[in-house]
Amino acid sequence: MFAAILSAVLLAEGQKFSAQDFHNVTARSTAAAVTTVTLSYDAKNLYATFRCAQDGIPITALQSVNDVGFGSDDFVGLGIDTSGNGAQVYYFEATPAGTKYETASDNTRYTANWSASTRVDGMSWSAILAVPLKALRAPSVRAQTWRINFVRGIAAKAEHLTWTWNALMTDAEGAQWPVFTDAQYWPSFTLHFENIRSAVRPRPQGQIFALASAGQGRSVFVQPNGTLASEPTRDFGADFSVPLSDTVNFVGTLHPDFSNVDVDQQTITPQEFPRQIVEYRPFFAEGASFLNPNTSPSAGIFTPNNTLFYSPNIGAFDYGAKVEGNFGHEAFGLMNFAGINTLTGSRFNDTVYGFAHDLGNQTLRYWGDAVIAKDSIAGQDTAAEVGASDRNPAIGLEGGFDQAFEGGSYVSAPGHASSSNVYAGVQKPNYTAQVRYQDVTPNYNPIAGYTVISDTRGWSGEVMVTGVTPGTKNVQLFAGGDRLFDESGAVHQADFGANATTTFRNQISVTLSSQVGTLRSYALQGAVPKGCAYPALSRTVFTGYPYYSCPQAQQFTTASISLGYRDGTPSPVDAMIAEGPFGGYYLHQYDTSIGRQIGRHLSVSFAYDGTYADPLDGTPIVSQWLRRLIVTETVRGAASVSLEYRSITGTIGAITPPSGNNLALNFHQLYPNGNNLYLSIGTPSANQTLNRFIVKYVFVTGESTRP
Repeated sequence: MFAAILSAVLLAEGQKFSAQDFHNVTARSTAAAVTTVTLSYDAKNLYATFRCAQDGIPITALQSVNDVGFGSDDFVGLGIDTSGNGAQVYYFEATPAGTKYETASDNTRYTANWSASTRVDGMSWSAILAVPLKALRAPSVRAQTWRINFVRGIAAKAEHLTWTWNALMTDAEGAQWPVFTDAQYWPSFTLHFENIRSAVRPRPQGQIFALASAGQGRSVFVQPNGTLASEPTRDFGADFSVPLSDTVNFVGTLHPDFSNVDVDQQTITPQEFPRQIVEYRPFFAEGASFLNPNTSPSAGIFTPNNTLFYSPNIGAFDYGAKVEGNFGHEAFGLMNFAGINTLTGSRFNDTVYGFAHDLGNQTLRYWGDAVIAKDSIAGQDTAAEVGASDRNPAIGLEGGFDQAFEGGSYVSAPGHASSSNVYAGVQKPNYTAQVRYQDVTPNYNPIAGYTVISDTRGWSGEVMVTGVTPGTKNVQLFAGGDRLFDESGAVHQADFGANATTTFRNQISVTLSSQVGTLRSYALQGAVPKGCAYPALSRTVFTGYPYYSCPQAQQFTTASISLGYRDGTPSPVDAMIAEGPFGGYYLHQYDTSIGRQIGRHLSVSFAYDGTYADPLDGTPIVSQWLRRLIVTETVRGAASVSLEYRSITGTIGAITPPSGNNLALNFHQLYPNGNNLYLSIGTPSANQTLNRFIVKYVFVTGESTRP
């Protein structure tokens, strides 16, 4: 029976449910490889037994440390949505070698104590996943309605399979799949537990760290703006979680330390607007989706959405506390944190709130969130928003709106600002289309949030078509554009772009892309004594309000071709070449990368990127080059060593990061009791080598969530 036609399954304790007839998400066709799954449960665990035939396809099982290298091996996975509406989605995956991975939609650092038993038999393999109910956030009621799905990845062909199939489901490369949003298409299972209270009762947990450091750079840390600055080291600290109910937790942190858990996110790709980076810090990662509930589009067609709260803007802080969780169709979070800004010396104290109501059938969703930020120098900033979206699954129509307000002493005259967005679209099996209107007033810029650009009002739209043609695995076509005006009546930002990506059955992929854009900037001040032609005139693209003096429109246009081979496998190779005018330069860009898994314990990746910039004012050509080498060795069951060397040479004005060489060496040991040992030299995220050595030990108290 195909899962797509199931609406609900009633499954009693001890009863078994069988599933087969998987679909190939990558090729958008019936899966050729046979997969059979049996699902059952008892008073403590949920069990999924997979039997996977793989005739003529090599079985890939090279990773040997849990939670490392997901997506490069074959795997099977169990997806569970205990909320029934997408607010609490989990994935548990295992490879043929028994290596385990787990993720949760509300916590990017989720770990759990669960088990997997696997066996390889010739050209087939099997796995039994046992997931304790206490690893899931669920209410303590006997009758539970969960959404459940089964997934599988075949690394040698870079293909993804799913039991539940809907043509609107998303494929992604490597570790980016499976995605949480696909839970809306999963069938519902009604499960009856006789003693659910004792099975899911959450217990308090805590982590206490002790840290010692040495070296001239022991007190130097990377700041939110990417610079390096000194700040006091922290020799101890604690993180803890105390359940307030079955699905609501109180989370706290005291003297949090992030000295050896940051990741390298450096790139020399020129950025037209500030780049969004991924949050890695435990306190902000847990329950992050509850505090940023806005899902509506709120920026230009090729830029990230604006958000009221963007945690990477927050540097080191002294303490934090929050309450987060879900109940019924509701999810919420309330957080407060405080500290001293290392760069300015100001004291800050911020409170963040988020709430969302989401129906299980995905037809109606509404939300509200707010941030009250207090800074002893910058002043107070209060931002709040409300929004709603609606979707008709039968005909594919969708629409929504979002309205945000900002006020306080931090906001420039007249002391208040706002952002409005409304959109409508259609979602069909082979295409999606959307049109939207936005109105962002001058100086709208929540201090703890992320705003691409203010003072924009106008229309934008996009259309995407997906499908399969003879000889290809999949084809994707995209076109979109925006035209946004400022209050002076001039075009502030305008873009149009299109790209086509084709992945062939021989695992070669080709992407052709073209984007044409213009962006208007203004002088920072109203009076310009030295004239608008003064070469050192300070300019901004954020807004020209209220003077709009010395306007200047510049082109940001790029044409590129990208080639990939075996992407999503243990040995990907990629290359890209692009060129076009970018502000005051004409750029030629080159990106190459290669990765290789060598045996079960060693992985190597190398990247070499370059940019030539020909200034439009006739001055000499400048360039910048990046070289990155990462070597990871798994020492034994739960230990790994990673070495990373990055070199950036050359400088291109203010559009690329500073040059520098950085060497970082890290050792991590996870013990059976959940404790962790870290040894670190340098830091991966710095733009230069830091002369420091760190030893950190994390003690886990209470019931560990670690495997």
